[in-house]
Amino acid sequence: MRRFGAYSMIESLTRWAYTVAGLLALPGLIWHLLWRGLRQREYWKHWQERFLGAAPQALANWHTNSTDKEHLLWIHAVSVGETRAAEPLIRRWLDQSAGHRVILTHTTPTGRMTGATCFSDVLSVQPLRLLQCYLPYDLPWANDRFLRWAQPGIGALMETELWPNLLAAARDRKIPIALINARLSPRSGRRLLALRWLSWPAVAGLAGIAAQTERDAEGFRSLLVLAPLEQPVARLPKIAVLGNMKFDLSVSAAFLEQGRLWREAFNQNPRSGISSASRIWAAVSTRDDEEEKILQAWSSAKAHQQLTENDHLLIVPRHPQRFERVVQIITAQGMRACRRSAQWQLPPGDSQPQSGVTTVLLGDSLGEMFAYLQMSDLVLIGGSLLPLGGQNPLEACALGRPVFFGPHMFNFHEIARALKVCGAGFEIATIGDWITQGRRCLDDPHELQRRANAAIDFSIVHRGAAVRYLEFLKAISPADR
Repeated sequence: MRRFGAYSMIESLTRWAYTVAGLLALPGLIWHLLWRGLRQREYWKHWQERFLGAAPQALANWHTNSTDKEHLLWIHAVSVGETRAAEPLIRRWLDQSAGHRVILTHTTPTGRMTGATCFSDVLSVQPLRLLQCYLPYDLPWANDRFLRWAQPGIGALMETELWPNLLAAARDRKIPIALINARLSPRSGRRLLALRWLSWPAVAGLAGIAAQTERDAEGFRSLLVLAPLEQPVARLPKIAVLGNMKFDLSVSAAFLEQGRLWREAFNQNPRSGISSASRIWAAVSTRDDEEEKILQAWSSAKAHQQLTENDHLLIVPRHPQRFERVVQIITAQGMRACRRSAQWQLPPGDSQPQSGVTTVLLGDSLGEMFAYLQMSDLVLIGGSLLPLGGQNPLEACALGRPVFFGPHMFNFHEIARALKVCGAGFEIATIGDWITQGRRCLDDPHELQRRANAAIDFSIVHRGAAVRYLEFLKAISPADR
């Protein structure tokens, strides 16, 4: 274990208090999972993994060649965005040799399902080289059991996942852990500084930090120089700026074809009300009832003839447990939902779409974001209309879709700024601004093409981070030293 001088005692006492607080919070956490499970049953599964650090059932088929343990990468990707971002790195790790393997952990069921979809080809091959499970909650016994059966040669935590007990347990076992694709918003930085009795030893104990931007790297440097009690350490983690792996996302040809087929099917179905001249406006990854504001503005624009019968709205909520809630919001606005889960059929009893009732397309499925983007003409990024930090706009850019976002993109500050500079992105203050600027873009084919080209160019020029992250991990991996 790397010692932090006299600070080790304080670290132990602080983590003891942190653990006690975690134990007191367990009943609330259990109720939270039970409540979430009412809307998404996957929350009721795999509790032994979450609370006890138990091995998944698939471990029985795990390739256990002991000579390859040092080539075993454990990577933690909390949810959907982190999992998709990690995909190119994981594939490059596996491509190094037949002995390279990956344990991929998640926190949310949607993250786990996304991983199963992204790596369906790897998971269907024996001997198994990729294993999925939940990362246990930050409880000492669960961490110990997880690390005992996993035995990774190196660990990588995506973005901002810093768990004091977990990192201390890995340090005890001499497992090097890196924070990769790391980002640190000003809000998160202030929180880490306020809790630096816990956060400082967690960050200082990392084998390396690979940040997305210089701004993120500077946030971690600012934390490390403020060591509690000014205790020196033998070695602080190496900090590098390697870019954002989300630029390296792979676009599945199958999903692109699916999006094209959906659009063609609408064109051929007179009941859909969508023709070849139609324009589809997509609002994706919407959260916290942002849909209500979107629908109100859409109705107002329709009433003032700012939108025509050729303009159609597609909404793709961020979280599956909100699908039914969004249907209720659509209905409350006097509209009707045409759902992906119902094969894009109109609600029962609706025989004609031209009855004066607006039909809203609802993307209520998981893992099909590229298909939704492919069928759309321009995209509004959810989570940015309210102070939620925004969502990842890079998938839309990769498909050449002009992107619009609200004023609250603080989780993607650098990307949003760069998109505005290159002309691929628009910042809006209200949904009305989206409709106004979107119309100008759609009404001018040359302008639309220019914005589309800017989005694609932006996506291409920033690729290549996954290769740099692979080299970063190899540099701190015991197997490659």
